[in-house]
Order: sequence, then structure tokens, then C-alpha cells
Amino acid sequence: MLRTPLSALLAVAENGSFSEAAARLGLAQSTLSYAVRQAEDALGVIIFERGRHGARLTPAGQAVMVHARHAALAVEAMQLTAHGQLSGTLRVAACRSILKHVVTPALRTFNARYPQVEVVVTDTRGEHEEVAHLVTSGAVHLGLGRLPMPAGLVTAPVVADEYLLVTAASAPPLRTWDDLHAGRYIVCEEDCAPYVAAHIARHSRPPHAAVRLSDPGVVLGLVAEGHGFTILSRLVVTPLPSGLRTESLPTPLWRSTGLVTTEAGVCHPLATAFQQFVLTPEAVRDQVGSLARLLHFPEPLPAKAAPSSQPVASAPV
Repeated sequence: MLRTPLSALLAVAENGSFSEAAARLGLAQSTLSYAVRQAEDALGVIIFERGRHGARLTPAGQAVMVHARHAALAVEAMQLTAHGQLSGTLRVAACRSILKHVVTPALRTFNARYPQVEVVVTDTRGEHEEVAHLVTSGAVHLGLGRLPMPAGLVTAPVVADEYLLVTAASAPPLRTWDDLHAGRYIVCEEDCAPYVAAHIARHSRPPHAAVRLSDPGVVLGLVAEGHGFTILSRLVVTPLPSGLRTESLPTPLWRSTGLVTTEAGVCHPLATAFQQFVLTPEAVRDQVGSLARLLHFPEPLPAKAAPSSQPVASAPV
């Protein structure tokens, strides 16, 4: 089932080259080119632009590839179910703080439990739209992103952490919204900055950014030097560098992070194994260690219950 036009399309799209795709699949380039032409003839569209640059997806090809990726995941699920043994590559997308505190600490034991499964992680900028796109496009088996997610995706809460005001240890506390607006706000774009700004605007007025940066480490360095304050989620600032202090926002804000997949992904053997081994409340508590007392966790799901596809509130109850 792997030597089909479907696998040919995926390999060319991922490699951007017919020759590299053929080498990866162990096929003659003429065989692979014929398989792609079969798919294009059957669909009645040109999927790849061919030229000196290699092979690029056409607009029609981009739309086709979304369905091709999901079809490949379904084929993979069928094969794993038929064989009864987990193997292959599991693709997971999440922001860096979730990867650092939740996913990475579990990889060694997960690999020991499933030695024939390779976990490939993709880090995102922290915005849940990016995670939703990677899941919807079929680029990953599952994501971990801020809830709620767009309709049509299946979600289940995993952990919630609070957004914190971060100031230099020697700076005066920011207890009110007026205190916050009077300071220099150093925005970290990688930690849901629009979500934080919308919260501030709801309870006070839209914030003004004195500086906008992408790297949380650079942001925290500026704050420690007394150049202003920032707002970051607890998992991002942990462990807190020396010279810094954290406190809650005048009106607290929490980030609820959850598993994100599709209806088909819920039943995919690799995704199911990862969820049951890595993403249960008990497993996440073990992975975050003493930090667990500062986080919120959902109630454990009943045995064999699938995650709900209903939107999940972004703050803990």
C-alpha cells in the first residue's frame, strides 16, 4: 500500500524534488513520475510545477495535499491496526514551553515502551492557530495548543498555567491596570501575545507595546536589566531566571492547553498510545514534578472514553 500514487505525491511534496523523492522511496525516477502523472490524470489537475527549481505544489496541488496527508494517516492507521504492533513516525506539534515541560520529559520512557516508534516534534510560536493548521492539514498526528480550538477539531484539556507579570526583582510591583499601563511593556510574540492583549483590553484598555520581540530569553534578559516588564505563561518563565519576580495580573488569566486532533486522529494507534502514555493528568503531573502544585489539571477521563470535540474553556474551573 506504500508503493502507490499517494506515497509518490507525499514524497515529492516533502522533498521538493522528483529525484530525491524517488531515492527516498527506493524507486526509479521514471516509476515515481508515472505514479504522479497517474494521480494528476485521475484528478484532472496539475499538482506540481516542474522546473529547474525542482517540484513545487500548484494552488490545486496544495488543496489536494491536505486530503493526501489525511489519506496517508488513514492508511498508516489501517496497517498498524492490522499488524497489532506500533511502529513508524508520530508527529506532534506544540509550543516550546509545552514541549519542554510535558513532551520532552516523557520521550525516553515512551521510546522504551514503544522502541519502534519515532516521535518527531514541531515547535510553534505559541499561537493556537498554527497548531490548528498543522493538525487540519494532516502535517501532524496531533497537536498541543491553547483551547478552545476551531470547530471541527477534537480537543481534550491537558494542563492549565497562569499568565504572570514579570518584572525585575528590584522594580515596584504592578498591582493595578494603571500601574501596568504606566510601565514599559515588552511583548513576547511567541506566547499568545494577541490573547493576552485582548484580556487586558477587556478589563482595562488596549495595552501599548514599548518593544516587541520573539525570543522569551531575550525578553526576560531585558526585563532583568530594568528595561520594562513582560507577561508570560508560567511554563514559559519556569525556571525563573535570577533577578526577576512574578505576580498575577490584576485580573488573573490562565492558559488551558489541550490535545488537538481530528476525528480520524482520535482512532490512530500512534496518537492513542501517546495520549494514554504521555498526556493523562497523572502522567503530566509526573513530568512537571513540583511545578504541578501551581498548575491546574482536568479530571481524568473515564476508561475508553474519547476526548470531547466540544470547545473547552481557556481558564480552569
